[in-house]
Amino acid sequence: MVRFPPVLVALALIPFAGAVAAGPRDASPRPTDFVVQVDFVFDNKVRRTKDLPTAALRAARRQMISGAPIGGNKLRLLADAGDGLAAFRYAKLLQEGGTPDPTGAIAHYYAIAAYTGRAFAVAPLARLLKAEGSGYSASRLRHCLNAMTVQALSGNADAAVLLGEMYADGVPFGQDMLQAQQFLAMGAGGENPKAALNLGLALMNDPDDAAAGHVGALSALQVAAAGSDLSVRVTAENLLRLLAAPQEPASDPTASPAINPEASQ
Repeated sequence: MVRFPPVLVALALIPFAGAVAAGPRDASPRPTDFVVQVDFVFDNKVRRTKDLPTAALRAARRQMISGAPIGGNKLRLLADAGDGLAAFRYAKLLQEGGTPDPTGAIAHYYAIAAYTGRAFAVAPLARLLKAEGSGYSASRLRHCLNAMTVQALSGNADAAVLLGEMYADGVPFGQDMLQAQQFLAMGAGGENPKAALNLGLALMNDPDDAAAGHVGALSALQVAAAGSDLSVRVTAENLLRLLAAPQEPASDPTASPAINPEASQ
């Protein structure tokens, strides 16, 4: 099992614990209320073939990693035993079959892959959550959210950005702009220009940041503008110019009209 430095994980979790404790809460629980916020790790319990408990599973894994054709039932058994690579391949197999999946079984297996450190499972998992996650059960959403959070806290900037976008859009975990900004900031910390742009956009609509002169938005947009992605850079530069433009004061309808002294002569 691969563990991350406890101090770093604890520091990363402090803002989220604070977000849960602060402010009035709706009576109905959200999927985010059930996130287990302790010692996130990648559970690589199947790192080698010999880690599997039965001879049949070990033979199936050798068959899989050799590149030989392997049936879906064997992949599922390996995935259920904690083999992240098998979980990813089984999810992909189910997805390619085109069968409707309203309960989120495909997302479940992508989440297993993400839990075991397979970063390449994050993008397809996020696509499913955005497209179909609103129909998943609370327990399925908790499983997927925790898997995405593990990836984000491990330093996967793409996972952090995707989580931030989902919290900002409100699908499927419910809208939470504080969580959105925290995850987008986490992604921007990895010098991800797209994440920095998204963070800048979020902060432009933050009243507290606006009251402080948009210091947060300006900082994030400057990071985005320094990136190599042309479309991101142009968008960030345009937003920086927008923030730099003098804002016209609101007109007072009770004020007397200005008088041009030359006009009265």
